Amino acid sequence: MNKRFKINKAIREYCSPRFRLDKNSVRINVHNKLPHEIGKLTKSYELISEGYEVYTEVVFKNGCRADIFVPEKLAVYEILNSETEKEALEKTENYPEGLEIFTIKAEDLIKEILK
Repeated sequence: MNKRFKINKAIREYCSPRFRLDKNSVRINVHNKLPHEIGKLTKSYELISEGYEVYTEVVFKNGCRADIFVPEKLAVYEILNSETEKEALEKTENYPEGLEIFTIKAEDLIKEILK
């Protein structure tokens, strides 16, 4: 299965068709704190630099919203700022099955870029 087919299949299978998806664009949610948004931008930049397509603020068919979705890897990245890892994992329990979930502290991502 080629890369494009795999990406398109994952998008069709998991993402709600009611919401627009913009490849490699970071959607900013002003209801989140700035460190969270900087963390989302930083992780998206890293993944795009590695050759992956990313989609941010993706709404799945069941209505759950993820910070970063990487369809080629069937992976979701949740950026933690004010929520704990436990709270984030509870949130992701409602995500569609078959996705690998990663939680990353915004603080750690910001420290990495300031080195």
